[in-house]
Amino acid sequence: MATHNRTPKGRAATAITDVAPMVIPGLLQTADYTRAIMVAGEIAPTEIETRVLVRVGRREVFTRRQPANLLALVDETVIRREIGGHYVMIDQLRHLLDISERPNVTLQVMPAGCGWHPGLDGPFMVLESADGLPIVHLENRRAGLFFHEPDDVQAYQLAAEKIRKVALSPAASAELIAGVISELETTR
Repeated sequence: MATHNRTPKGRAATAITDVAPMVIPGLLQTADYTRAIMVAGEIAPTEIETRVLVRVGRREVFTRRQPANLLALVDETVIRREIGGHYVMIDQLRHLLDISERPNVTLQVMPAGCGWHPGLDGPFMVLESADGLPIVHLENRRAGLFFHEPDDVQAYQLAAEKIRKVALSPAASAELIAGVISELETTR
């Protein structure tokens, strides 16, 4: 069963799995990348800076004293799609490499050649906390949904595991991202 909820469940998270087949996960976005998405998405100009600050502020979940573990599963098309222009994308990719060096962050890229995987059904997050059962968060243009029923959560946990199996290792993912940065730097 899905519920509509505006509660910031992620702040209590001890582990987050973020499957991102379309854009860089929000927790890993630079301010400029986030801003570019919001401008292109025609968010009201008066709301953009507040929303950027909120999104960047959410990073605290994996930088705080007792940080959550973050597993980010990102589709290769996401790291090749120039959102915000050439230089914004280079900065975003460098940021991904920097963040992925944190001991509590694992970044894996789903290669374009891996064929279909459950992430192509859409983005999702599995949030685990010490004080409760895991939940799944789905977000779309207008709302966020939380799934908390065990069968629903298990379906997303299994999907994340399938995705992780087809994704590149963290080291190979970092090499791929570094290669894309090199490509971008030599094309301009």
